[in-house]
Amino acid sequence: MSMKLGICSMWGDRLDGFREEVRLAADLGFELISVGDSPAGWHELYVSLTLAALDAPKATLAPLVTSPFMRHPLVTASALSTIDDLSGGRVALGLATGGSTVMAIGRPPATQREIRTELAVLRDLFAGRPTQMNGAQITPLRFARPIPIYYSAFGPKALALAGEQADGVILFAGERHLDGLKDRIDTVRDAAQAAGRGPLSIDIWVVSFASIRPTRAEAIDDLKAFIVVNGMAFRTPETLARVPTQFRGKIDALHARYDPTEHVVVGGRNVALMEELGLTEFLADFDTLAGPVDAAVDMLRSMEAMGVSTFIAALPGHAAPLETIRGLARARSMM
Repeated sequence: MSMKLGICSMWGDRLDGFREEVRLAADLGFELISVGDSPAGWHELYVSLTLAALDAPKATLAPLVTSPFMRHPLVTASALSTIDDLSGGRVALGLATGGSTVMAIGRPPATQREIRTELAVLRDLFAGRPTQMNGAQITPLRFARPIPIYYSAFGPKALALAGEQADGVILFAGERHLDGLKDRIDTVRDAAQAAGRGPLSIDIWVVSFASIRPTRAEAIDDLKAFIVVNGMAFRTPETLARVPTQFRGKIDALHARYDPTEHVVVGGRNVALMEELGLTEFLADFDTLAGPVDAAVDMLRSMEAMGVSTFIAALPGHAAPLETIRGLARARSMM
């Protein structure tokens, strides 16, 4: 079987548009349907996942991604266990430190220590065990389900944590920096081995801001609402070190003025801000698959050789999502 395909979608202005994306992906054999978590600007995650469970009756279902602080772990565990029961055991959890989610409640992303705590608490709850958090006792779930946890990791500490404790890792990558993807996969596997786990036991999902178009220029136009999000990823000392000096002040301004209520909105204020700051060309170089179907075939083949199990196209904020779903299906058929 060639590489699995997935989408990340969200219910925005049009419920029918969200469901059309999910149904098309399901009809074309995509194995993963994931839903983003950005409550200030999009409809609610777990209601959306429930709809996806009904519209994609065979695919794995997952938040991509949720974060600590948005909901108590008991609420997260109960919601996912409920959808897992509804769907016949098809749910995974995508967890991250937080982007637009935590910005909307005025706090910074979770630290790696806080993620470790969240992972431990969620594992107990998914196993039906009582647990504790910050000194408070948490009652076990009556209807607990064994949900695998995937950690979205960027820096070296997060990659190591994924290898040590997670069932899988979520990585972002684009066609122009696949050597860096290989390095990050190696870091995860080395950490797994150091923790006494099989280095190949960690499932690897890769997310890209993907658009399948005849030319890269057309594809980049589709992806501008995503491309601005690349600027929000430069938040740690390790990632900021990758930013050329001439762009650092502009990245700071982007962080200060980014509007979480318009997270990945096509043609929204954040896209206008990126263009005002002159960041579009720089940010388009990261985590994008933009161009003809042959480019997608090449990237899928390269990732499959690295051991990536699933490629996920991010669709919220995409100007032409259905074309990209169809394009990725064609690319897989050509592998």
